[in-house]
Amino acid sequence: MKSTGARGSVWSTVAVIVGIVAVGTVVAGLVHEPQPDPVAIPGCEEVIQPEDLVRVNYAFVSEGDADVSEVPWRFEAKAQSMTDALIAALPTGSVVEPEPFAPTFGFDAVAIRQSLDGEADALGTITVGDRTGTLTVTVGLSDQPAGPCFAGVVDERSTQADGTVLDFAERPGSRRVIARTTDGTRIDVNASGVLTREQMVDIAVAPGLRASTPA
Repeated sequence: MKSTGARGSVWSTVAVIVGIVAVGTVVAGLVHEPQPDPVAIPGCEEVIQPEDLVRVNYAFVSEGDADVSEVPWRFEAKAQSMTDALIAALPTGSVVEPEPFAPTFGFDAVAIRQSLDGEADALGTITVGDRTGTLTVTVGLSDQPAGPCFAGVVDERSTQADGTVLDFAERPGSRRVIARTTDGTRIDVNASGVLTREQMVDIAVAPGLRASTPA
């Protein structure tokens, strides 16, 4: 009986040790679980990784919060000059399709004065060659720097000779270019089904869309 009891005690001890080792292995596996390789974005010095996005303070990424009284495009003359600059920046031969139940393509000073964020929006349907699609251009003021790039949001970043920062994103059927100029203007160009990347850059960097350009 004593011998059996001793053997049982030994096996119990072994079982406990094995259990501890097993639990330790599982915990170690959880702690040291391989992490995905960091996402690199061309032109970005700092990239917010996908797993870190949930911890980002959303106040950090908000933009376009200028008071309406601060934006120059609340005046008809500036809004019209921006519309002229936008039309001039479109590719040669572009046709702005008429929209019977929508405002004329361009920036509307009245709508801007009634807005809460002071942003100017131009939305329309354009045809370039054999392609027809929608174009949206939003112009606002932001005192925030370009900041880090967010993985899954920005595909590429470049900086122009004049200091303008361009962020690029491309999704199936659509493209986006955001320009942040040195005078604090933020120009957001979105196109679906029409316009090449280069054609969108021409719009984003058009001097006439900037806040500091006189009407």
